[in-house]
Amino acid sequence: MTAPDIGARLAALVGESQLGDGGALDAFTAPPTDDDEPSWLVTPGSAAEIADVVRLAHEESLAVVPVGNAARAPRMSSLRDRARIYVDIRRMDHVLHLDETSLVAHVQAGITAIALEKILSPRGLSMGDHPPATLGSTIGGLLSVRTPGKASPRHGFIGDAVIGISAVLSDGRTIHTRVAPRRSTGPDLARALLGSEGTLGLITSAVLRIHRRPEARYLAAHGLPDVDAALAAVRLALREEAAPAAARVYDTAEARAHLGAIDIRDGEAVLVVATAGPTDLAACDRDLVASASDAMNGRPLAEAVARTWWEQRTGQGGSVPLPQLELSAAPRALPHVYHAVVDAATAAGARARAHISRFYADGAVLFATFTNQSGTPLDEATAGPLCHAVKEAATAAGAYLLGSTNAQLEPYFQHLRHELDPKGILNPGVL
Repeated sequence: MTAPDIGARLAALVGESQLGDGGALDAFTAPPTDDDEPSWLVTPGSAAEIADVVRLAHEESLAVVPVGNAARAPRMSSLRDRARIYVDIRRMDHVLHLDETSLVAHVQAGITAIALEKILSPRGLSMGDHPPATLGSTIGGLLSVRTPGKASPRHGFIGDAVIGISAVLSDGRTIHTRVAPRRSTGPDLARALLGSEGTLGLITSAVLRIHRRPEARYLAAHGLPDVDAALAAVRLALREEAAPAAARVYDTAEARAHLGAIDIRDGEAVLVVATAGPTDLAACDRDLVASASDAMNGRPLAEAVARTWWEQRTGQGGSVPLPQLELSAAPRALPHVYHAVVDAATAAGARARAHISRFYADGAVLFATFTNQSGTPLDEATAGPLCHAVKEAATAAGAYLLGSTNAQLEPYFQHLRHELDPKGILNPGVL
C-alpha cells in the first residue's frame, strides 16, 4: 500500500481532522532527512479506533509509537528507516466509572494524573501521595514507564494501584485483564504490560485503586550528624512500619542551596518528612520518624524548614534547578552510592551535592547536582562527561540508572515480545 493510501485509510479510521503529519514528532530528537520514511500522527478518540489503527499497522508492518504528553522523545535511531504512526492518546481523557464505596476509578489512558486529581478532590478522594512532578503525565504514560520516581512510602508505586487494564495488542486484538480479588485471577498479564513502554501492548484504560483524602497532614524536619545517619533513620522508621506521605534527605550543600538560611552545621544532613492520614495515624507516623531520628543522634529543626521543602515540592514555593543525575539503589547500598558520587566528583575537580527521596520498601532515588569549587552548578557541556564518570563509580557501588532493565532477563523479555509482537511494530527500539 502506498503512503497516500495509508493516509486515506487512517483518515477513514479516525477522521480527517484527527490525522496529521508526524514530522513535528520526528523532529523532536533530530531534524528529518530526505531519506526518512513517511510518518503520520493520529489522535484516536476511543480504544476501538486505536485497535483499528494498530490492525492497519500490523497489516502493513508500520511502526506504532504511543504519545502521551510528549515528555519523552521518540527513539528516532530505530524509526528513521521505516514508516511509522504516532498514536496520541490525549483525547481519551475520561473517567469511565467512579465507585466511591469500593474506592475504584476506571479511567482512560489519556487523562493526566493531575486532571484525575481535580475530579477526585471535590469528592474527598485522591490517587494518593505520589510525587507532584509525575502528575502531569498521562495515566497510560505513568503505567507504561515504571520507575522508582513514581513511588511513595505511603501508597507504593502507581502501578501497585492497578487492579485491571485494557490494552490493544500488536495485531489489533483488545484484552481486558480481569478485575477481581487477586487470588481469583491466576496469572496477571497486567504486570507484564506495566513498565513495558508500549512494546507489548498499548494501554487504553485502567482500573485504579484510589484513596480518601487525608484528614490531617504534619510536617517535620530533623538535623542528623551526616547523610549515613539520616538514611539509617529513614530505614529504621520504615522498619517500624511508619508510612510517611513523603520524606527527603539533604546533604549539607543541598540543604543550604534549597532550604535557604537554616540552622545546620557543616557535615550535617537534613531529614524532612510529611505524614498524612487519619489524625492519630498521621501523628503516630510523625512520632515514629522523630524517634528514629533521636536513635541516630538527630535533633529537631524548625517546622519552617519542612514547610519550605513542602512548598517547593508542591509548586507553591517556586521551582528549584533540576538535578543532573538520578540513580536508584537498595537501602543497604544507598550510603555507598552517595559517597561514590561525591568522591567521583571530587576526583574530577568538581563537587557534588545531593538529596535522596522517593523512599519505598526496596530503596530510594538519589538526585545529584554538580558544581565548581565555588558552588555554581556546572553547565550541561561540562557536566556531561562528569556524569559519565560518576555513573560508573555509582554503578560499581550498587546503583541503577533509572529505567534500566535486568540484562539477565533480557532474553526472556525478547521472547515474550516476539510472541506478542512478531512483526516488531510496537514502539521499536525501546527497552
